Amino acid sequence: MRGARVGASAVVVVVAASGMLAWRWQQRGPDHASVSAAVGRFRTSSTAPTAPTSVARKAPRPGVYIYAGTGAESLSFLSTRQGQGPTEPATVTLLPNRCWQFRIDFNSFHHQTWNRCSTGTRSTESGGTTDQRFDFVTFKTSEHSDMTCRPPGVVADLAAVPGASSPVRCIGRSQTTKTTFTQAGTAVFVGRETVVVGGVRVAAVHRREDLHMTGDQTGEVRIDVWFALSDFLPLKEAHTIRVVSSAPAPLNHVTYSEHGTWQLTSLTPRT
Repeated sequence: MRGARVGASAVVVVVAASGMLAWRWQQRGPDHASVSAAVGRFRTSSTAPTAPTSVARKAPRPGVYIYAGTGAESLSFLSTRQGQGPTEPATVTLLPNRCWQFRIDFNSFHHQTWNRCSTGTRSTESGGTTDQRFDFVTFKTSEHSDMTCRPPGVVADLAAVPGASSPVRCIGRSQTTKTTFTQAGTAVFVGRETVVVGGVRVAAVHRREDLHMTGDQTGEVRIDVWFALSDFLPLKEAHTIRVVSSAPAPLNHVTYSEHGTWQLTSLTPRT
């Protein structure tokens, strides 16, 4: 499930594009996501001790995984565009009760987390967070949103047959703008497929979500994601997102768009 990417802050500013400001305008935006920073965060995290490998404990190995990514995120306000990739580190930290958190950094301004658990042949998701920032030279705007899914949605089911579907319903809240929204739709199990990771063929389950956003933010989300059969580690994702948020006059609304893909480059995490 996806959190809302950005809320509309009170962005009523006139930018004079001349001299140094014009140069700074061209240089604005995020840096590439830092692998070393991700590894540093992991080493200081309070990840739970690794449990012995067993059928009951089906979870990815903790550590930082490297994904090759491409994509872009944009706002209609001042034609703002930020790139994603080409390297996107993702961190797995273990939590109690056969659960874990998966965090991916798309760039230095934008990361997202998902909280997942395993129960037998299933992996479920209870929610997550999105943190994002935009640079308008004379000011920066940040957004933090939380997503809660009750009951937790099934993100991978090893017993599912192709075409099987399940409902998705999650409630999001922006801690920045104090707005709320709902993501609801359907997740479909497309089938079992193979994803090549670093020259290794990995058995995977392919899941597709089509979601609609309602409330203070409206829009559409489509996500295709492939999870490893062995431990539910995400191997690959492709997504498109469009979100419309209200804004002060004369803007009235701001449209956020995102498209991106990422794929795992190695099955061995950095620790």
